[in-house]
Amino acid sequence: MYLFNRLSIAYDMKLYINDKYLHLIRESDAGSIHSSPDFRLSSLDDISPASLSGVVLLEHTIEDHISQILNWIEFKKIPKVQTIICLTPEYKLVKSFIKSQFRIVEAAGGLVRKRDKFLLIFRLGKWDLPKGKLEKDEKAKIAAVREVMEECAVEAELVDKLCTTWHTYIQEGKRILKKTTWYNMNCLNDANMEPQYIENIEDIRWMTIDQADHALKNSYRSIQGVMESWKHHHPESS
Repeated sequence: MYLFNRLSIAYDMKLYINDKYLHLIRESDAGSIHSSPDFRLSSLDDISPASLSGVVLLEHTIEDHISQILNWIEFKKIPKVQTIICLTPEYKLVKSFIKSQFRIVEAAGGLVRKRDKFLLIFRLGKWDLPKGKLEKDEKAKIAAVREVMEECAVEAELVDKLCTTWHTYIQEGKRILKKTTWYNMNCLNDANMEPQYIENIEDIRWMTIDQADHALKNSYRSIQGVMESWKHHHPESS
């Protein structure tokens, strides 16, 4: 079950760490949480991380809590937890602290539509969406269109910005935080559509929303989140 099936909340930063979802929210927006989490905590003191599961909500989040949560995730101490919602009175301060723990890399990608179908790629054993890192001094919206062309040989035009996702990985012993800006796009020409094999893309397909939902069960939570963001803004099509 995707997160948006359980929660309806205003968001700013979607952070995926080892495929777990860390969601930072201003305490003033707490009233927009419409479903009860599995665990509601006011402190992390004397908490056994292995006892937690599902969706965990932490009130009054500060920087020390973030450090502890990052430790839990990095060392696989919360295997049953899917999502951690952190309510904080110091939103900008805590968000800046999160960013300070990583080296930030910027990327961009596209959710490309052709009438009622979406463009998905199959790479490294999972279904994915076309995306890639920004080149020096490149704008995100330019990079997104370029990546769709390079990875799929599909010409596309921007419609509007969809969402921003953040996910982490380890590279040469350093924490990397990749910020990916996603755009809604329309297909202009797919006559020469072909996977970019050199980038480990094995297949490209146009899928209906139902087909995409099924395929993305074998994907990353960040990619599932992009599709859920689209559905959240287009409920009539879900």
